[in-house]
Amino acid sequence: MSARSAASERPEFDPAELLRWQEAGAKLGSSPSPFYAALFGRFADDCERGDAPVAALLARAPMTINAASPLRLMGGVHRGVRAGEFPALAAAWPTPDRPLGDLDEAYVRLRELFAAPPEVLLDSLTRDPQTNEVGRSAALALGLAAVGRATGRPIRLFEIGSSAGLNLRVDSYFCDGGASTWGPASSALQFGANSYTAEADFRGATPIVERRGCDIHPIDATHADGAETLMSYVWPDQFARLDRLSRALEIARHTPATIDAESADVWVDRHVVTEPGTATVLMHSVMWQYMPDDVQRRITATLAARGARAAADAPLALLAMEPGPAAVTMDLSLTLWPGGERRLLAHCGGHGPPIEPLLARTS
Repeated sequence: MSARSAASERPEFDPAELLRWQEAGAKLGSSPSPFYAALFGRFADDCERGDAPVAALLARAPMTINAASPLRLMGGVHRGVRAGEFPALAAAWPTPDRPLGDLDEAYVRLRELFAAPPEVLLDSLTRDPQTNEVGRSAALALGLAAVGRATGRPIRLFEIGSSAGLNLRVDSYFCDGGASTWGPASSALQFGANSYTAEADFRGATPIVERRGCDIHPIDATHADGAETLMSYVWPDQFARLDRLSRALEIARHTPATIDAESADVWVDRHVVTEPGTATVLMHSVMWQYMPDDVQRRITATLAARGARAAADAPLALLAMEPGPAAVTMDLSLTLWPGGERRLLAHCGGHGPPIEPLLARTS
């Protein structure tokens, strides 16, 4: 069990603990946020001194790790800054030329906001953070190409935990794997060869002929409000992520994808059914651990039953990008039926690159 999973079993935390947890999270991975890490640390100090206007705000959301109330709150702050609602705070916000912003000024202005919170902050505490990190497509494309190589069938792509469905548009992005590529070379969103630590094999990729996703609370990426919601949850000093999300949102406006509002287990049972002549792929990334155990069990049972009936002309695949055993990196894995063998394809960061392909290219 990972440290995160163990901590998630505790029903309640106090505000200082939540902030310390989020401070540590903002320091980890390939895309840390020194700005948010420093602010979370200062707010935790305030809580421990009993001088914390932030504490009452955080208590408006569930006081659990998975509810991520500090990220909910800062999503509302970032949204307000981007909308021009907090000009004094915006002057202290990070920019590419000043990636830490004016940390002291930002801290003072945030304490003022928290003491008399505007509606945008109160509203943000009612919403689960949804980043829909499109950088994961650079890894997921490896798995979809592997399905194409193994089956030779066009792909019907289904995704649970889709949020706004940006990763369902994976074939609209360009990935340079070295000797092979994926997607249109003219795409506005490109993952260069430096996204991969070794040659990435996209040979044999087959077209995606159907795409559909589900989420408990889907976001419409083609609508201005939905797009701004997604942008607000990207940490403000992660400029590369903000840039690629902006590009993906522009692509989404011209690339339809259906996202249903439904529980994942019910939706999988309804939609993930094999069809002759195609490869049916269920995909998910960095969401499995957040689903209730009974929902996980029902999805697993459905896939096992349908995998047992899969045929060479109607294969079924599970493509998953989820935390590895040590919860330090993500594991990209592919299970393909008939057969049901699970293969580990790559290690990567939570936001995608850098991606370490594990299966060497063969001629």
